[in-house]
Amino acid sequence: MKWGCIGLSILVAVLSGVLMFTVQSGHLPFRAPAETVPVVAEETAVVNQSICFQGGMLDELVNSLQKERERMEAAQLQLDEREKNLQELHASYLTLRTFVELLQKDLGTQLIQVDQSQAKNFKTLSSVYSGMDPGAASRALKNMDAEQVALIFTQMDSRAMAEIMNSAVSSVGDGGEAVAQWSDAIRRLNNTEGTTP
Repeated sequence: MKWGCIGLSILVAVLSGVLMFTVQSGHLPFRAPAETVPVVAEETAVVNQSICFQGGMLDELVNSLQKERERMEAAQLQLDEREKNLQELHASYLTLRTFVELLQKDLGTQLIQVDQSQAKNFKTLSSVYSGMDPGAASRALKNMDAEQVALIFTQMDSRAMAEIMNSAVSSVGDGGEAVAQWSDAIRRLNNTEGTTP
């Protein structure tokens, strides 16, 4: 269609040039000036009709180009809006990332403080249970979680730990089972710390 319109435009331009030359000089440009050809009304009507037909096609082409331009401008506006939204999302992401990094740093600091406090507490508990009668200590430790008992035992000297375990096994009830659970918890604790059981 594009090439047809261009070809038609060239034909109209040539015909217009021929027509203007003919009107001004009174003869056709491809004939000798001696031979004047009278302008016939039918030929003029055909040329005028061709110009009107061509003008209609040009208007249609201009209209379609205008519509295409409007469509492209609307698409550009949409792209600009999307880019703006992406920039806003990126800014929000950066803000959130900074906030999360600050929270992680704060949480890390708090965990270190909790670990230090917990280690201090288990050290204090191990001192208390080491100073107690082994029978009373074993009865009290039976009511605790095996992992907590293991943390307390790792803070004690081995002699005090052995006396408490011996007392737990000697007691009536499930003392042997409790000692087995404590021993297993100590083994797991040693494995997570990278030491041998």
